[in-house]
Amino acid sequence: MNSLFAAASAAFALCISSLACAEETPASDAAVVVAEQYLAAYETFEPAKMAPFLHKDAVFSDPTSTNQTADGGPFEFDGKEAVLKGLGDYAAQYKRFTLNYDVERRYESNGVVVFVAQLSYEGETKDAQTFSGAEPIVTVITVKDGKVIRHTDFFDYKSNAVEANEN
Repeated sequence: MNSLFAAASAAFALCISSLACAEETPASDAAVVVAEQYLAAYETFEPAKMAPFLHKDAVFSDPTSTNQTADGGPFEFDGKEAVLKGLGDYAAQYKRFTLNYDVERRYESNGVVVFVAQLSYEGETKDAQTFSGAEPIVTVITVKDGKVIRHTDFFDYKSNAVEANEN
């Protein structure tokens, strides 16, 4: 009798947790939509296209990047204006610079949307030298109140540098 009661209790708990998850689905779906739209804007590296998606307290971080800033550190921008300026300044180094995410897997939990992708990039330097490549990337976008509050990239810069030096 105790095992029957335990089984019934477990089934009831599962139903309740499923209902709770079902109630979270609209917010989860909204977070995914915002993250996907923001990512499409991010691919252009145009601040005006990214701005509407960013929360005023947004943070952009790429702990895998090195020697990307004037002090030799990784990309880390705090606040919407700093994110837009930092990414805009990076793109301004080039005559043309674009990204393309070929998303292999995407999942979301609690407003955190994770993209596992192959990142293709291409551009042209100010002195007309073209470059392109593709490397794996994991991008984590946290959405809060319908806006991107955090964007974190994990990119394989080491392999990318090796390929660039071989070309």
